[in-house]
Amino acid sequence: MKKAKGMRDFLPQQMMQREKIFSTFTETYREFGFQPLETPALELLSTLRAKSGDEIAGQLFEIKDSDLAMRFDLTVPLSRVAANTSFPKPFKRYQIGPVWRREEPQKGRFREFWQADADIVGSASMRAEAELLELVSIALTRIGLKDFKILLNNRKILNSILEYFGISKKRNEVFRTLDKIDKIGYKSVYQTLEPVFGEYSDQILPIFNMKGTNDEKLDALEKYAPEGVAEVREIQKLFPGFAFEPSLVRGLGYYSGPVFEFKGTGSYKGSLAGGGRYDGLLELYGQGAPAVGLSLGVERILVLLGEDKEKKTYTEVFVATLPETYENGLSAAKELRAKGISTETDLIGRNLKKQLDYARALIIPWVIIIGKKEVAEKKVMLRNMMEGKEEKITLPAAIKKIKG
Repeated sequence: MKKAKGMRDFLPQQMMQREKIFSTFTETYREFGFQPLETPALELLSTLRAKSGDEIAGQLFEIKDSDLAMRFDLTVPLSRVAANTSFPKPFKRYQIGPVWRREEPQKGRFREFWQADADIVGSASMRAEAELLELVSIALTRIGLKDFKILLNNRKILNSILEYFGISKKRNEVFRTLDKIDKIGYKSVYQTLEPVFGEYSDQILPIFNMKGTNDEKLDALEKYAPEGVAEVREIQKLFPGFAFEPSLVRGLGYYSGPVFEFKGTGSYKGSLAGGGRYDGLLELYGQGAPAVGLSLGVERILVLLGEDKEKKTYTEVFVATLPETYENGLSAAKELRAKGISTETDLIGRNLKKQLDYARALIIPWVIIIGKKEVAEKKVMLRNMMEGKEEKITLPAAIKKIKG
């Protein structure tokens, strides 16, 4: 039977790698004081449409004959919860879960994909942005990704430039075009936006291809957007490890301040994580509050890391027995598990050779063999499957060796 287009099954070996990454992200989030939150897969269609932006609105999975749709990110549900629940501020939450978008599947992009989000609700200070940038930098480094750069811009700067030249009504068209700059290049962006900006094109368009240091770029934009520039400078004091990029937009319609993106600099040049400030989103639910968040793209990160072929099971020990010693094997397995060692026994009734073949196939590092002699001597045969060495010792001694 075929699976739905753009959806995937995750086999055990894949799930172990995913769980390892989820565990690393979770541990890092908790170190910074973030709390877990879980939200439903379905949200009101009207809410999702209002805050998705034009492009995402066309990708919603809508439930027929209802006002419901699958969530397209984890931020809109968070905003609903935060606006309707009382938390000590700032409320720092993390969530790792699937989201759905009805777009054409391609390499590294699926209709169901997972995000690992961290958000801060209740702080208008740029300290929140700086903390998120540090948090995600640490999380990516811990899973083995070090070849990345951080790009940062401010929607207030983009908005102020358009207001300065009196073309604010063309904001959505400008943002949609700029958001494609990685795909179509600056030259195509220039050609598309030149007629939009008209007489101001020679003044505005060079801004989006500006070169120089962060300070040089910010100095050049101060006259257009003093508030937005000041916010970027404040983040830079607290976390200087980013490149200011005036063309960075981030596609979602709810961003209201700083936006940022983590991009690969090695063989993979795409986005690893992104986010920004969305101060107005909670107002949709009747209770406004400043908020900022960042989402790691789990699927792209996993593609970049490649398949982990070394780990095929969580099992640390396989207890191999003869038919007449299986009950002794069960007792040993119970003792191993009581000591926190993941342990399997043979559930099929295979001969000893096939039991060892099973352990090799799953790369189980230890095998305990219990035959008639081992039972009589009240010992076990402990085999190190990596080294091929074995020794007959007591079970407590075997446990000590296995635990290292």
